[in-house]
Amino acid sequence: MSSTLYVDLSRIAHNLSVVSDKVGNDIKKMAVVKDDAYGHGAVPVARHLEEQVDYFCVAKLAEAIELRESGIKKPILVFEIPPLGSEYLYKKFDITASISDLSVFERLEAGTECHIHFDTGMFRLGILPEQAKAAREKMKEFDKLNYTGIYTHFANSDDPGHKRVFQQLETFKFIRLMFPDHLMTHTCNSGAIFFFGDHGTYFDAVRPGVCLYGYAPGETQIKDLEPAVEWVSHLVQVKKLSKGDAVGYGSRWKAPEDGWLGTIPVGYADGIFRILSGKIQVEIAGQLYQQVGTISMDYMTVYLRKDYFEQGEPVVILRNGDLSAKEWARISGTIPYEITTTIHPKVKRKYIS
Repeated sequence: MSSTLYVDLSRIAHNLSVVSDKVGNDIKKMAVVKDDAYGHGAVPVARHLEEQVDYFCVAKLAEAIELRESGIKKPILVFEIPPLGSEYLYKKFDITASISDLSVFERLEAGTECHIHFDTGMFRLGILPEQAKAAREKMKEFDKLNYTGIYTHFANSDDPGHKRVFQQLETFKFIRLMFPDHLMTHTCNSGAIFFFGDHGTYFDAVRPGVCLYGYAPGETQIKDLEPAVEWVSHLVQVKKLSKGDAVGYGSRWKAPEDGWLGTIPVGYADGIFRILSGKIQVEIAGQLYQQVGTISMDYMTVYLRKDYFEQGEPVVILRNGDLSAKEWARISGTIPYEITTTIHPKVKRKYIS
């Protein structure tokens, strides 16, 4: 293998405990493991957390089925609108559907467990507030469905104090009054858990997502969270450089003096954005070295200065601190969880705890 992503499951469990400390033991925890647990591996993460959470949440029905077929027993909520023709699978695999559109009421099989999802200002998925009365009537009409929850999703909770969170919350509270008291109510994603918990947002359950993997959802940092991954590769070739030698596609970097160049067998096909070219470092033998030249599809190069290493020398590409996904995200103008979710599945995962 050209590289390995080490996932520390104990750190993910630690991050869950940080959430629990914040919200208290009486609030249910719905661990979000969508998109292969943000690139960390949905099945291993779910297995490790199952005894500590009350629910799992995923984006797609196929993800929920994979968890079921891997032995996960806890309830699983699917965020997507049920794909046409797949409605029977929710009941078959005991999976909780989201009713995010009025048409879904009549499509689900009797007995299917479901949560009603309202769009209070995200403008992505969800029933609009003006359709709340119609949704309540649909709920009465299709009374053979197993209604167990109601929820919404905040668009700006990564920004502490953002007024739109309060606007969405008030809209949702008004809608909530129209529905039965027994429905489990949940609104909080990672940002809302940590930044808006003093404003009555917790209700019955919270949905920790990116915070489980050690990252804050925005610019404001969250104390005690620990990133859980370390990405390691190795040097496949070391060659001598002379001052002025140009490296990589476009010859965009030239050696400032004589030295050594190391080649690492990972590139943008593995998930290292090309835009990071010349802007990140790697760690070799406890020292940081600058990545130089254009990152190509399968390789990138690093300037070793006067230091020589043998082929096979381990290289740490990504880890907490100077080499963190947060730093990569800052450089490339994105968020840490885009970094982790785009690490290609071909990169071998190893799990430690």
